[in-house]
Amino acid sequence: MEYSFINDPVLRGKLEKASKINISTTKTNDDENKLSKNVLVSNENTIKKRISKPNKKFESLKSKRKTNKSKRLKPPSTKTLAVATKQLASMIRTGLPLLEALNILSESSDDKTLKAVFKEASIGISRGATLQEILEKHPDVFDDMYLALVSAGETAGLLPEVLDREAKLLESLAKIKGQIQSALTYPIAIFVLTVIVIIVMLVFVIPVFTDMYSSSGTKLPALTQFLVDASNLIKDPAFLLKSIPALIIGFILTKRQMKTNKFINWKDSMLLKLPITKDLVTKSCLANFSRTLSSLNSAGVPILEALMISKRTLGNRVFQRIADKMNTEIQAGQPIYKVLALEVNVIPIMFTSMFRIGEETGELSEMVDKLADFYEDEVSTSVKSLTSILEPLMIVFVAIVVAFILVAMYLPMFNMMSTVG
Repeated sequence: MEYSFINDPVLRGKLEKASKINISTTKTNDDENKLSKNVLVSNENTIKKRISKPNKKFESLKSKRKTNKSKRLKPPSTKTLAVATKQLASMIRTGLPLLEALNILSESSDDKTLKAVFKEASIGISRGATLQEILEKHPDVFDDMYLALVSAGETAGLLPEVLDREAKLLESLAKIKGQIQSALTYPIAIFVLTVIVIIVMLVFVIPVFTDMYSSSGTKLPALTQFLVDASNLIKDPAFLLKSIPALIIGFILTKRQMKTNKFINWKDSMLLKLPITKDLVTKSCLANFSRTLSSLNSAGVPILEALMISKRTLGNRVFQRIADKMNTEIQAGQPIYKVLALEVNVIPIMFTSMFRIGEETGELSEMVDKLADFYEDEVSTSVKSLTSILEPLMIVFVAIVVAFILVAMYLPMFNMMSTVG
């Protein structure tokens, strides 16, 4: 800027000097702004590059988490889980902190699944998580019933009592399951053994008689000829090459068919109609349902949630549909016993009466607990009676099979002796 219009030379010189300083200052400011803009742009570019480039460590951790989530743990047996739960309840009741109790269980447990789960639970609790939040990550190990009881115990501050109740519940369920399995083991073993004996006789014993009768030149009876044809067929390699793939395909198709809803509904309804299985299935389902419902309700779990969890312990679709009706009627404001009273063909009258007394007196948990005790004893009695019936039936079955083979083998000999005589 020119200051020639100012006559005073001293003042004009000061103004010109000041204007030069301002110009240089603005230039430096502009340069600094440009430099800062360039720095910001370069920083943004580097950030974008870093974001676009994948972090190898993060990706490896992410893949590990995915594999851990997809990796399913093998669930322990009901009895093993009951023992571990009882030990955990005892340690907490004696005043041992939950974190230390879980560490002890993870070190002392023989089951690999429980060892890993309890170790993970101790780490999670040390980081501030609840026991229920950790256990619900493993639905294959801990079902809804277990999680509901643990949640109720943590909320009410009664975790040892609830875990002890859960242990007793698991023990009763394991007892019923073991009794049913023991009742079915004997006939299945006898049937498999009988099939093996028949195959051995067809392969090794019957050919000896066949060679003996073929040299005589006599015509074999129809019963003997049937066994001879079966023996020749089972020893034929071409038949084996055809039958083995057919058996495998048939097994796969049968297994797939058994998982369909239509087959399961038919099977469950038939089990409740057969005289041999009706009592055992009914009593075992009612015992499981009563014990679970009583434990959940007495622990403070709402009745609707307790019903839906107890429904999952029912191994029969017919009883599951009745549980759904009970849930619907409760939501509509109706008592439970009215639904049970409509299912006279399936639900015993005593079961309905005990439910009615429990609802009217406000002591539903106590009444249902008594029902569970009663039906567990009834299951034991039914298993013993079923075993006592099946044992002679299987003996008769084996005797008939052996008699059939013996008569078929010796019948030509009797005919030859009568002809000679």
